[in-house]
Amino acid sequence: MRSSSTFLLTLLSLFIVSFTSQAQTGRIAGTIVDGETGDPLFSASVLVVETSDGAVADFDGNYLIKNLQPGTYTLRVSYISFATQTITDVVVNADEVTTIDIAMQSEGVNLEEVVVSAGAILNNEAGLLRQRQKSIAFSDAISAETISSSGAGDAAAAMTKVVGASVVGGKYVYVRGLGDRYSTTHLNGVELPSADPNKKAFNLDLFPSDLIDNIVTKKTFTADKPGNFSGGLVDISTKAYPESQIFSISTGVSYNTKITGEDILLGSSKDGDYFANGASEREMPREVGFRVRNGYRIPSAFDAIYRSENDAQELDRMSKSFDSEFAPTPTTANIGHSYSVVYGNQYDIEGAKLGLIGSFTFSEKYSGYNDGSVARNELSGKYGEASQLNPTLDVTDQKGDRNNDIGLLLNSSLQFGSANEISFTTFNSRSGASTGRYLAGFEDEVGSAEFQTRVLQYVQREISYQRYGYEKLFQESGTKFDAQYSTANSGQEEPDLRFFTSQVSTLSNGDKFYANPTNNFQRPGRFFRDLDESSNNFQANLRQPFEIFEESGSIKVGYLFNEVERDFNEYRVDIYTSSQNVNLFNEVNGDIDRFFSTMGIIGEERGRPELGNYVQNASTDRSNYNAYLKTRSYYGLLELPLGTSIDLIVGLRSEDTKVVSESGDPELEVGGFDQVDLLPSVSLIYSINDQFNVRGAYTKTVAYPTFRELAPYITFDFVGDLLFAGNADLNRTLITNYDARVEYYFEPGEILAVSAFYKNMDDPIERVIRTDIGNDALSVQNVDQAEVFGIEFEFRKNLGFITPSLKQFFFSSNFTFVESQVDIPELELTVNRISDPNTPTTRDLVGQSPYLINADLSYQSYNERLTIDLSYNYFDDRLMIVTETATPDVFEKGYSTLNSSLKFEVSDNLSIGAKIKNMLNVERSFVQEYLNNNFYYSRYEPGIDISASVSYSF
Repeated sequence: MRSSSTFLLTLLSLFIVSFTSQAQTGRIAGTIVDGETGDPLFSASVLVVETSDGAVADFDGNYLIKNLQPGTYTLRVSYISFATQTITDVVVNADEVTTIDIAMQSEGVNLEEVVVSAGAILNNEAGLLRQRQKSIAFSDAISAETISSSGAGDAAAAMTKVVGASVVGGKYVYVRGLGDRYSTTHLNGVELPSADPNKKAFNLDLFPSDLIDNIVTKKTFTADKPGNFSGGLVDISTKAYPESQIFSISTGVSYNTKITGEDILLGSSKDGDYFANGASEREMPREVGFRVRNGYRIPSAFDAIYRSENDAQELDRMSKSFDSEFAPTPTTANIGHSYSVVYGNQYDIEGAKLGLIGSFTFSEKYSGYNDGSVARNELSGKYGEASQLNPTLDVTDQKGDRNNDIGLLLNSSLQFGSANEISFTTFNSRSGASTGRYLAGFEDEVGSAEFQTRVLQYVQREISYQRYGYEKLFQESGTKFDAQYSTANSGQEEPDLRFFTSQVSTLSNGDKFYANPTNNFQRPGRFFRDLDESSNNFQANLRQPFEIFEESGSIKVGYLFNEVERDFNEYRVDIYTSSQNVNLFNEVNGDIDRFFSTMGIIGEERGRPELGNYVQNASTDRSNYNAYLKTRSYYGLLELPLGTSIDLIVGLRSEDTKVVSESGDPELEVGGFDQVDLLPSVSLIYSINDQFNVRGAYTKTVAYPTFRELAPYITFDFVGDLLFAGNADLNRTLITNYDARVEYYFEPGEILAVSAFYKNMDDPIERVIRTDIGNDALSVQNVDQAEVFGIEFEFRKNLGFITPSLKQFFFSSNFTFVESQVDIPELELTVNRISDPNTPTTRDLVGQSPYLINADLSYQSYNERLTIDLSYNYFDDRLMIVTETATPDVFEKGYSTLNSSLKFEVSDNLSIGAKIKNMLNVERSFVQEYLNNNFYYSRYEPGIDISASVSYSF
């Protein structure tokens, strides 16, 4: 499989080389915007004085002039009611694009022609900051220029530069320290579904940086956006009309100092694993699957032994139809590797303009550790009386992961007629994750015996997403209409998830005794889970500009319909040991392979079949659920200028949302809610001058429980861990937001900003411990109130102001301080005060980090071929698990990460790069603090990731 994939990549490379030809002319491209508002100027004209070649700006203000011989030119830019602008000394080189972004000034500001040198034109980052300066929402933006100069290879890496953002696991983005529940991800203006059914966050590492035009993170709600975010809305815009042909292939390798070349625990691999398609090779055997899924019986051991030879043969056949693998084995962690191909171009087709850009990405990466630890501790008696917490579990932890990801993205746009554009985006991704885990040590229920538990898991996730868009500009009135329809199908298969728990005791004579007691722990089990989810989304918007008091304003109205449906099924097959061989595990000396090789009939006893281990259906209807969400939204938004320096933006959005989650067990309660929310947004922007803005905003937003949280079935990560149970009584959270910001723009691309925010949450969804399920279980519930208060600082500046020798260095940093508190539920408070009468009535919001720090220092050489970037990120301790009674809650310990990257353009076509991530190799740990001592809940070191890459552009 690997050799064939290498052959295909080689063949593709040869095709690309033979396909590509070298051009001898250059291009001029850029964006034309209103210098006052930052709005694109559709149909503004650009003329090359020396050749009379020219272009007209499109919907987004973009223009492109092709086929220019190398040389120096003069541009003349004109647009009705704006002063004509002449740009001199525009240098065009062969096979290159010269970028000239233009901010036009109104004739009322300057009646004479404006003449500037091309060297003074704003760069991409400055242009994006200009749009941010004029934005009606509080936002932070990253341009393609910044992404490229920082060495970020994908959208997730780029988000580490955003104020108040933290990237978790290299994939998921949390904004302002809030969890994924309070953030959402959009692609070209449409919300993306999550690839993980238990999270709302999207895997941002699936978007290569070459495809990205910009990333804008909105931190305040405006009525023209869905109201389901409070932390941030991350909107990724892909390049619609590439200025020139983009055709590149890249490959990279990665090395982890802790595990690469070493053995980690994994299950056996399948042929389809490499391309993230191994689920089909782990399906339940056909006969067993047919019976389990349709509710037909599997013969019992009693029937097989005493009643029917046919039952005995059926039970024997079905028991032997599974493989015997039930424990992970040491597997060498290979060097990680990745490939990507990116292509983009624009074409003129009989007066229409077609833009295409697409990518194919693939990666394989190993991770894990062999020296982790896991513990569970509880408080016995009253708080303060005991000197320490009592351990109920204290085990070593070995874990291995192999992750394979494959993705395909295509974005196309067609501009035709005088002012029409249609667009299409398709995105497909598939990921496969194989995990092996082994824990061994103390567990209070087995006393002096050694507790051992093993996990084998394979999870395959897929998303198929399509978006269709139409945009129309009525030139005479300035009215703009746009509509988008998107559909997505996502799924998760978790075939043959295996758990096996045992214990080993040392007898008085020194011999070992092996047992798998089912009175203390669950039997060995094989789980088969599958999830299918589909969604349909339609939205339409109409914007009408107007003038009042000689200033520009607008009114905007729109509609959105969103529907999501999910089906989830879990089937379980348990392994029983026959009463004829109750000590079978000891008889094979704890050899797991031999133990599970004794499936079905293993002999004859008194003329009857002798059974070893055999399978039984342990599935329950309550482990299955169906769920759906339907939302209908209407909104109106008014942008009203109050003189020359004050803008008022007022909007109201109505969201009618119905959520239903129904268990397969008709006796269980149907979860969900039916709610109509009116969500206002009011913003005021005071522009003291062209560089200084003061902003304020009042908004209301909502946060929803996930389908999984509404489903009442129970899951766990490993035997001995806490269970997780959903809650059918959950309701949505209503959030009132207050925001203020002062922002000062120095030179182009430089900013100093200070923001403050306050959030009041009604019915926030919090994690709690339930003791009514037999074993303690982690769950979620609505609590009365929560409050969040924060301050953000942002600074971006070229260091040339210190001394000219530092002109090639750029420094940016941001700091977020957040204080949160949430009401403790009355029942939980009553129970806690039995052990600790001084238990406070509030605690921190789960997942909220009190401090976030991002800092970045970058260097770019004079010829722009060498870029070096050093970034630092820190988050402070955050509450992750709320415990029962006065046992201390579980916190994730804050840690620092230091990353560096280098990119060097060897030639116009070839570039190489290197990155070092987690240079400090700080331990990842969860702890419970009691009497100023930390009791570990879990801990491990991830190692340092070192990677190198090479990219060739044609």
